[in-house]
Amino acid sequence: MSGPKVINIEAVRRRQKRQSHVELRKLQLALAECERWQAQPQAAESLARLETLRQAEQWEPLLHEARRLHDFYREESQRLRQQHAAQHVTTLQRAHRLLQSLAQIQAQLQTLPASAERDALISQLSSSELGDQESALNTALQFIGQSHDAQTSRRLSELAASLIDADAAAPTATRPQAAADPHQQRLEKCWQLLGELSTEDPSPELDTLSDQARRISSAPADQQPMLLDSLALRLSTHLQDQRALRVWREELELLLTELDEIRSPQAEAWRQRLTTALSQPASIELKPSLPTEARAWIDQTLAEETREDQRTAVLRALAAIGYEVREGMATAWVEQGRLILRKPNDPGYGVELSAPAQGNAVQTRIVAFGTQARDPQRDLEVEETWCDAFETARATLEAEGFQASLIQSHPAGAIPLKTIAQQTAPARQQTTRPTLNAKPDPR
Repeated sequence: MSGPKVINIEAVRRRQKRQSHVELRKLQLALAECERWQAQPQAAESLARLETLRQAEQWEPLLHEARRLHDFYREESQRLRQQHAAQHVTTLQRAHRLLQSLAQIQAQLQTLPASAERDALISQLSSSELGDQESALNTALQFIGQSHDAQTSRRLSELAASLIDADAAAPTATRPQAAADPHQQRLEKCWQLLGELSTEDPSPELDTLSDQARRISSAPADQQPMLLDSLALRLSTHLQDQRALRVWREELELLLTELDEIRSPQAEAWRQRLTTALSQPASIELKPSLPTEARAWIDQTLAEETREDQRTAVLRALAAIGYEVREGMATAWVEQGRLILRKPNDPGYGVELSAPAQGNAVQTRIVAFGTQARDPQRDLEVEETWCDAFETARATLEAEGFQASLIQSHPAGAIPLKTIAQQTAPARQQTTRPTLNAKPDPR
């Protein structure tokens, strides 16, 4: 197959390098999320191994290992996040039950005759320190026990214990199942939302919202459903906003990583824009369109730079097998959509390169110069010779990190050679390749 050919040229090495850097950044973000909750000392060895692969430009194994580690730490961070949320819910529930217990015991103390000891206990039960409250609660139970019969004292002790620790009441097997309390279910929903919020937004506002839930639980029973539903809606909206903010920030971090692989001078302006957005306080309204705008610009610029690298690599590969390549040819190829090259020792024939403005496909075909009659056998020999030259150029491309896949090919002689008028043929002059000798960054 030595006639016209269509090949697809993909910058594999550059793509793998870019993807590797993105995967490394994703891994770093997942690892940082894990370390919010728990140290990960074993990660240092894995990161060192990945750094060795990066320095050796072993992109394919690096991609595989980075993705594997990222998936592991992402799952681990989700597990730790859920664990932290559950622990926070337990803390909120226990604090709420303690307040209920304190209210019960204070009410019981108020029924006793006034005394200095009784008044001191009531004051201690109002303390803001959790340890002081629990200590005062135990002392108050003993004090009440001295003024009541054993059965009443035991009942109060069991009540206090069950309020502080829900599992401290009677064994499950002997405890009758109580019907679900709609008010309690609403309150539990608020606790769950507050627990999830604690993993997203550990701010003073979270304490304010927790206090609000506790105050509502002490409101008149007929007001609680509406107040708790309103609070749950507010918490749910806030949680969605915080999750969206976390995803938005991660997108910007990854986009910044991709900008490092772009040569365009405009990349710096985008870098400053994204960095400024990341530095803004969480309270400032985010710009949802920013990641989309940055992604569109990055994709377009990467595609343009990749096609530029492909054209330069093709010309360099043809120069290596003897074709005349001059400075400015890559630009002319872009402007005209096609380019004709020839060898100094074979002035009657050349090779035409054509490519669409978009995409990676390149068509190559042998062309003849001049309008004089030609020997058909000579045309066939030139096409067959081009077959070997094409494979050599293709091997050069692959050695430079490009994958040149043959999409379409015609047998030698199947299609008559295209004839190019001599005046439009490329002028023969000394070959200079100052911009083609230097290989592009194989990104």
